[in-house]
Amino acid sequence: MGHERAENHDFALAEVDEVQGMFVVVDGTSKLGSRQLAQALARGVIEGYQRHIAQSSDDSSPDRIERLLSTILVDMHRELFAIHTGSTSYLIGVVRQGKLTVAYEGDCACGMAAADGRIEWFTPPHCQANWNRDRTHPELALDPARNLVTRSFRASRFPQPDFVRQMAPAGTRFVFATDGFWAELSERQQAAALNDTRREIAVVSDDITWIDVWM
Repeated sequence: MGHERAENHDFALAEVDEVQGMFVVVDGTSKLGSRQLAQALARGVIEGYQRHIAQSSDDSSPDRIERLLSTILVDMHRELFAIHTGSTSYLIGVVRQGKLTVAYEGDCACGMAAADGRIEWFTPPHCQANWNRDRTHPELALDPARNLVTRSFRASRFPQPDFVRQMAPAGTRFVFATDGFWAELSERQQAAALNDTRREIAVVSDDITWIDVWM
């Protein structure tokens, strides 16, 4: 957790069984109510997904997973903004049958980690510094305009996530992270955090949250 806020506005959840894995990271903004919104969104997405599957919804392909996540996010938008305020970035990853499907809006990120901990990020952030969607995460980390998020989960706009797909064979290592991890920590610090979980994280100006997943 960073030192500028008394409360951590990030939230992360994972649900894994023998068939699939679901991973959610959210990053609430400084707007009033965003911390509570982030937590409610993360819990609601996983619970909603499980509920749909229990009711025989089909998630047997990336196309069907995308449609299911879109439905859940729209449902959550109606439910949550009836009682919550604020806004949050989010990223949802679903791994099934050796494939990863990612849905996201904002500046949370997903990447593949090499054996040395170096991460290749593949979800271009929605921020003013990346308006052309052509800049790498290390480049964006140096640009203050990365903090101006252009898309998020907020009351004034129904969710329209970008979707990214990746193959997820056995041995693949994925990292799901908020911008505090990919932008506030150097690439060397990111690798150190992945390869030595007991290591102290440098104090930075933002909350740092990530999920480290081996297929």
